[in-house]
Amino acid sequence: MSKSVVEYTARRITYDTPLPIAEVIARLDKEVNKAGGGPEVFRLLSTAQTRAELEDGMNTLTAGRDFVYFLGAAYHKWMNAYRGTTDTPQTYGYNFGNPLVAQTMLRHDLTAALHVPPKIVIVEKADGSGTRVAYDDPASVIAVPSASGESVNPELVEAAGELSRKFEALIQAITKAD
Repeated sequence: MSKSVVEYTARRITYDTPLPIAEVIARLDKEVNKAGGGPEVFRLLSTAQTRAELEDGMNTLTAGRDFVYFLGAAYHKWMNAYRGTTDTPQTYGYNFGNPLVAQTMLRHDLTAALHVPPKIVIVEKADGSGTRVAYDDPASVIAVPSASGESVNPELVEAAGELSRKFEALIQAITKAD
């Protein structure tokens, strides 16, 4: 048995918007095809037998966009139940992604699966003045060395950077005040 430790620095990115959380969630749900994702994604991933079947299925589920909804959680609901309160700001976690994008990273380093699909947190500002969306930049948590002292695979860096660009565009689209 052996153990190795690789330390790395991640980037947490936060967007603040005056938009109400309901608007941000509605935009996100549309962008990631929440209505058509979730269980359908897992069904496809567990039953696809060929590359073509997987690609066709994912292209249908993403509906021409970069990502599809995988799963989510309403943190405020269980926090309120646990604390016996009703004042926790609305807080949602969303996992969404695209296996066709994920494979561009996983083929270079299977441990990229630690952060695929990526996750965001959407939090209602306690004073009601808008919404905060936070996430860890995918490139900063995916493109890391395999072992201490090693360099990062340049193809992995490029693929993770592309994911970060797609992610950033999505977050800007859902938080932009009109």
